[in-house]
Amino acid sequence: MDSEMNSWVCEKPGVLQKQRIAIPTPGAGEVLIRMRALGICGSDVHAFHGDQPMFNYPKVMGHEVCGEVVSCGEQVQGMKPGQMVIVIPYKHCGRCYACRRGRTTCCTSLSVLGVHFHGAMQEYIVMDVAQLLVVEDIDAQDAALIEPYAIGAHALSRSGATEKDTLLVVGAGAIGLGIADIAVALGIRVILAEVNEQRLEQAKQRFGFMETLNPQSPNYAAELLALTEGDGPGVIIDATGNAASMNSQFAHLAASGTIVFVGLHKGDVNFTDLIFHKRETTLHGSRAATIEDFKLVIRLMAEKRIHPHCMRDNVLTFDQLSQAKFSDLIQPTNTKSVITFE
Repeated sequence: MDSEMNSWVCEKPGVLQKQRIAIPTPGAGEVLIRMRALGICGSDVHAFHGDQPMFNYPKVMGHEVCGEVVSCGEQVQGMKPGQMVIVIPYKHCGRCYACRRGRTTCCTSLSVLGVHFHGAMQEYIVMDVAQLLVVEDIDAQDAALIEPYAIGAHALSRSGATEKDTLLVVGAGAIGLGIADIAVALGIRVILAEVNEQRLEQAKQRFGFMETLNPQSPNYAAELLALTEGDGPGVIIDATGNAASMNSQFAHLAASGTIVFVGLHKGDVNFTDLIFHKRETTLHGSRAATIEDFKLVIRLMAEKRIHPHCMRDNVLTFDQLSQAKFSDLIQPTNTKSVITFE
């Protein structure tokens, strides 16, 4: 094995440069991983364009990881060379109030691979063994999408939705599609809402979602009520990060229902208190994912009950990567892109 590797570094907004750096050596409790596939996340897009507030330059992006174990440091158990693994890219402190309650996704010091510390847009990475899960019988390109699916699984878990509920998923981007895909696999009825007609049509064609609506339709509210026998959906998960969309969900929810916001909006969200109180609305935020969420997605993916291949628009090899080609991968028309490593 060479002593050096290629790494793509986001030097500043709009600038991606290749560098030759030393292949890292795993320390105690760490594992050296050869990259197999890397999904491109919205946070990578924001970092590249300079509007990711937690991203400092220069930094290696990338946290949707599938790789192969190369070697293990001392005190590593349960891993061996040749195994395919995925990365749980979040580090939590274990000490704050949230961590002490087992709510590690909202750790006050939560840090993310490729955002707060160097990521995986390079040929090898070293990770703590506690952040790795072995995957079997899953294609590497699919496995690279386990992390965004896990974010969707966490939002679904936060919602408490069951087979008895009608779930409205708002937003047909990668997270919204993942939520809907998992929900259908778990026997939950899904209505998918999206303002972009092209995305809505792609969702129907690729995933087979049958009940779809456009919130910008003048008849949207009436159509939603008709699909829910006049009640409104009992659970709404908004994956848009759009304030107008998030504000509107309180009026569409069934009485006693639950809303989950998984799309991040930097500004204020406003709602009428009377509408909120009359329904005894339950409102949750959803951030990142737990190990249980990852394990659920791995199981559903291995059983081929969810459809990550339907999410991918583009696949590019690491050797083909350039600043210009990366810019092509992150166009708004793309749902999900994957970089493969040969």
